[in-house]
Amino acid sequence: MDFECNPLKKLHTSYHVIEDETGYRLTDVLEVHFLELPKLLKEDVEKDENDPIVEWMEFLDGKSKGVMEMLAKKNVNIKKAYDLLQVISQDDNARMSYEAREAEIRDQMTRMKAAEERGKTEGKVEGKIEDATNLLKLGVSIDIIIKATGLSEEKIIQIKKELES
Repeated sequence: MDFECNPLKKLHTSYHVIEDETGYRLTDVLEVHFLELPKLLKEDVEKDENDPIVEWMEFLDGKSKGVMEMLAKKNVNIKKAYDLLQVISQDDNARMSYEAREAEIRDQMTRMKAAEERGKTEGKVEGKIEDATNLLKLGVSIDIIIKATGLSEEKIIQIKKELES
């Protein structure tokens, strides 16, 4: 992952499905592993540079061609991946597919962020309407409700009419 998801000072964590009360492990087949790339740079995180998982993380983080080549020399499986990456990067169709996929992921992230912002804004408006409704039920004047909620006089009059009907 390109972000930190847990507070543990470990690069690699693994989790299993366990029943809460009894501690019974559902299966030894299902595991969830987290490799948190940003923790590679942290000094307070323990790491063994010769650990294959750390090597793979450094390869995936791929800061430079030199680092990737050095890792490919150290680890035969990384060498296979590096060689394949070299072939793919020279294939225009494969590169275009990759770039299209990356662009789609960025677009999805943008859409999700926009939807989140819309949701926050709508939630704030709904909260103000709820506050205005409660204040109207208490008999508070429209002028005070405008000051308290920031809603327009028209909106508060509309809410008042809805309450009266």
